[in-house]
Amino acid sequence: MREAASAFSPSVCQDWSNFLPGFTLTHTVHLVSGVNLGIVSSAATVLEREAVVVDRWLVTRHGDVLEQKIVLGEMTEEQAICLREQLAALDGVLRTRIEHHFVRAATRQSVSRARAA
Repeated sequence: MREAASAFSPSVCQDWSNFLPGFTLTHTVHLVSGVNLGIVSSAATVLEREAVVVDRWLVTRHGDVLEQKIVLGEMTEEQAICLREQLAALDGVLRTRIEHHFVRAATRQSVSRARAA
């Protein structure tokens, strides 16, 4: 079943820098689970194991669910999709989705400098 579903997925580009010079590809993972802080710890373990750079991590409670918004540093599209699948497989996760963002390299540097100040 999984193979059939992947046949309809668009291809994953290994390197976008040839198509969009001056931009970097970053990602935001949205993870929704029941109200169980163990999910946050499990997600942290996955991110640490994969040596992922996390720019921001926001956990909010909405009634009977927790939503985690994890803003990741630069990585390939394939790495981000693999990471989302690992997070989706965690016990207690209801759903996940990933956003792909193209960020101007100069803008990202400005933001990084502002955080350091």
